[in-house]
Amino acid sequence: MKNSILIFLIFFTQSFISCKNHTELKFEKEKWKNGTQFDRGNMITNLMENKNIYLIGKTQSEIIDLLGKPKSKEETNFLYLIDFGYMTPFYFDILFDKTEHKVYEISLSD
Repeated sequence: MKNSILIFLIFFTQSFISCKNHTELKFEKEKWKNGTQFDRGNMITNLMENKNIYLIGKTQSEIIDLLGKPKSKEETNFLYLIDFGYMTPFYFDILFDKTEHKVYEISLSD
C-alpha cells in the first residue's frame, strides 16, 4: 500500500510540474517549423485562436509552407504532433475539402 501511494505521488508531482511548464506563445512560422513538438504545443493556442488568419482557406502547399511537412498526410487531412508536456502527445488535425483541397476545419485531439 505504501508503494502504491508513493508511485501515485511521484506520478502526480511529475504531471503537475509538466503542466506548469506549458507557456502560451505567439505563433511564429520559423519557430514552428524548426521547433520541437513541445515548442509547437506552446504556440498551438494562438494558432487555433487565429485560424481564420493562418489556416482556413489555405491550400495544402500553403499549409506545408507555413507549418512544414506533417507527421502524417492523407488526401484530405494533415496531422502534426503537439506536446503540452503531458503523458502523450496530441494531434493537430487539419482537414481539407475534397474538391478545392483547402482547409475548412482544424481540431486538436489526444
